[in-house]
Amino acid sequence: MKFGLCGGMDRLEVAKAIGSDYLEMGVVAIHNWSDEEFEANLKKIKEVGMETPAFNGLFPGDLALIGDKADPVRRDAYLHRAFTRLQKMGGQVVVFGSGGARRRPEGLSFFEGYRQLVEVTKAIGAIAAQYGLTIVIEPLNRRECNYINSMCEGAQLVADVNMDSVKLLSDFYHVATDNEPISDITRIGEIAHTHIASKHKRRYPLPGQPDDYEQFFTCLKGIGYDARVSIEGGADDIAAEGALALKYLRTIWESIQ
Repeated sequence: MKFGLCGGMDRLEVAKAIGSDYLEMGVVAIHNWSDEEFEANLKKIKEVGMETPAFNGLFPGDLALIGDKADPVRRDAYLHRAFTRLQKMGGQVVVFGSGGARRRPEGLSFFEGYRQLVEVTKAIGAIAAQYGLTIVIEPLNRRECNYINSMCEGAQLVADVNMDSVKLLSDFYHVATDNEPISDITRIGEIAHTHIASKHKRRYPLPGQPDDYEQFFTCLKGIGYDARVSIEGGADDIAAEGALALKYLRTIWESIQ
């Protein structure tokens, strides 16, 4: 199992220094870099020796994916530019959370919105496949989005899209925030990527927090998951808390038989 931090270029060197296996960066920022910035940042990443196999924050909030304001031409142009860069960065998985972009607009029925979301996800998956990338659906808690709020709903979307390039993510924070059964990981049986943070104020996972990380990891091990766990949360001191969080999570993972 690999354990990594989420963050931008400002966390590159500290992540490497504290033993993070990789850095999960944001797609929007990478898309918005100028060509010169991209080449300079790519060079820096290689010099530091940090892997960047996973990315999150796929779409900006103002790029509507469903409803009357959806713009497939802008969407696809955005994806091709972004995915070209992610491929050069060694990208493998791309998190499709983007609650603002995928939100069902007022007046659009739940069923029609879902049908549109299935078609949009197929389009995203088809473009991702061209670049050797896998899209992972991120269920978001109900405060952050009005669509795909549980692992089971995410699994249903993955099933309806039915593409090898579209799979499911499990995020401990969102699961815990909505009091979703962690055991649904076992029921679903297939997870392609994970995020983790404390339910309480979305902080780095640290000893003493009342969060059942052990059950989360036990369920993941039970389905044979051994890819990546990305720490996605807040910290007052990235170096100190990040190092402690990485050690803590690795200890829990290794303790589970």
